[in-house]
Amino acid sequence: MTDLKRSLRLGDGLAMVVGITIGSGIFRTPGIVAARLGRPGLTFVAWVLGGVIALLGALCFSELATRHPRAGGKYVFAREAFGRRAAFVVGWIESVGVNGAAIAAIGVAGAEFLARLLSWPASRTAALAAGLVALFTAINVVGVASGRWVQNVVTTAKILALGGVVVIALALGTGAGWHAALPGAPHGWGLVAAVAVASQPVMWTYYGYPDLAKIAEEVVDPSRALPRMFLGGIAIAAALYLLLNAAFLQVLPLERIAASKLVAADVADAILGAKGGAVVAALALLVVLASLNGNVFVTPRVLFGLARDRLAPAVLARVNAGGSPWVAMLVVGVVAIALAATGTFELLIGLAIVLILVIDGLAIVALFRLRAREGAAPFGVPWYPIVPLLLLVVYGALLAGTAWAQPRVVGWALVELAMAYGLSWTVGRVVSPGQSLGSARHCP
Repeated sequence: MTDLKRSLRLGDGLAMVVGITIGSGIFRTPGIVAARLGRPGLTFVAWVLGGVIALLGALCFSELATRHPRAGGKYVFAREAFGRRAAFVVGWIESVGVNGAAIAAIGVAGAEFLARLLSWPASRTAALAAGLVALFTAINVVGVASGRWVQNVVTTAKILALGGVVVIALALGTGAGWHAALPGAPHGWGLVAAVAVASQPVMWTYYGYPDLAKIAEEVVDPSRALPRMFLGGIAIAAALYLLLNAAFLQVLPLERIAASKLVAADVADAILGAKGGAVVAALALLVVLASLNGNVFVTPRVLFGLARDRLAPAVLARVNAGGSPWVAMLVVGVVAIALAATGTFELLIGLAIVLILVIDGLAIVALFRLRAREGAAPFGVPWYPIVPLLLLVVYGALLAGTAWAQPRVVGWALVELAMAYGLSWTVGRVVSPGQSLGSARHCP
């Protein structure tokens, strides 16, 4: 058992937040959102609200992470607030159920872009997705330095390239997407369910910032740096998302956006022809690879923390000479490769988002308990308790709306949670003698 080295500075953390957050979603999901809502104004409002929710979440996770800057993130908060059994459920669900599915979904999106760029048949998508996940698992198994270097380079490149897309589209577009609704756009109570379901891909696209908490143990001066990383990363991501969605609506009719799986490439096709579409497909691939690398980097830290706290096999806490929890990384990689080879993008993100609503909701509830027990933190959520309460209301409404519109996806998520809770009763076999399962203070 060992601690991880503090080597990540502000620039590294911002690259990690932006790199994870701005990924496959902004290329893959605008069409899904437009198709489900059917109105350009409402579609754009959904992206604005997504940014607001992400900002509220970033404020809450800034306080949680500065309270307990340890490897693992949400599982650490659950352990400190509710005990080891809750930590077991949160840690395993997040690392395998949520992030395993997330890495796989990002791999699938990357494979779609790569296949389009190379003019390969769709039948190769599953194999390509598995190959991309395997490649970035290998890069990060080598060590922290290689994973960090790749993240910084590709994140910088993709921000510059996305900014170029925005400038060209806004300058040359005609506003084609702002003027008409889709036939059959939802009304009345049907609009409530449509907004809840459309919020899944929006939240997916904004999601990623809480993953910074997983590597808090490796951040230099976490009390000062972590809030800046969270809030700065979300500000950059939200600004780019809103500009890109405005650019898409400036160029394409809403019906074409709604029918597109690669909206940015279709925008380039409309402005620059086929060559422009190929350039944007290459850009999309670059964006996805940055997100894929970031997710592969942070996720094994959860399994590492679980193993160090004796909530997972001890072998998962092994760290190699490069500073990487290599066994945990291989486990995450194998799970994600299997899911990437068999899953589809929308199914994977639907399942992941339902689990995220539950796990993140529990983390926000933990904030109330930790505040009452521990007092002030290096960073405090402003307008407490309004901000975390508002976030819980949003999560609850989205979960209820999703259960109404997609009961099967919610059912599968509940099965995963029930299985994890059942397995949590085996925790007693790995707890040291005399240590209570309810102990929330074990932190080697």
